[in-house]
Amino acid sequence: MEDKKINEMESLELISDMIRKTKSEASMKQDYNAFLFYGYFTMLVSVTVWLFTLFTGEREYAFIWFAMFIPYLWTNFIGKQKGVEVVTYLKSSLGSIWKVIGSMFGLTVIAIVAIGVIVGKIDFSLMMPLSIIYAGIGTSMTGLVIKEKWFVWLPLMGLLAAVYMLLTGKYDNSWNLLFGLSFLVFMVIPAHIVRSKIQES
Repeated sequence: MEDKKINEMESLELISDMIRKTKSEASMKQDYNAFLFYGYFTMLVSVTVWLFTLFTGEREYAFIWFAMFIPYLWTNFIGKQKGVEVVTYLKSSLGSIWKVIGSMFGLTVIAIVAIGVIVGKIDFSLMMPLSIIYAGIGTSMTGLVIKEKWFVWLPLMGLLAAVYMLLTGKYDNSWNLLFGLSFLVFMVIPAHIVRSKIQES
């Protein structure tokens, strides 16, 4: 099949479209929405697990945390817009970052199950501090790429909760609130700050 040739006008339109797309992505409004989606969803799950555990005393309600795969599936598969899309270098870079981070989440779950079967103890509580670390790294790397200091430095504050969990080493109900608070600090707050900056400019 012969490749379709484009004329000069179509070529200029394509270049202009890519420039507009890149400028639009530089503002990162779409990705800020993703940060808010993940951040608020995490806070909702954290309070839900905390309340169920508080009133029942049963640790089994921690399995509600597996609902965190819902926003991942939605943003990566179900909620994706159909049609032809121009993929810029910026979008490709950010997509690669979060693809690696997402893989780390999935592989950690598999590792906990596999190693847990070998040693005779499957304990998913380790997912909480590791998830804060993974998400914090992904958020900071995103901040470096888009040159937004709020996304670079606030995740370091959120990582304090992960360090606390690792040092205490024993899961209790407070971990659920700490997890939600961490995502509030390094996803929700910076997203709102930067969105307000965009609206003012």
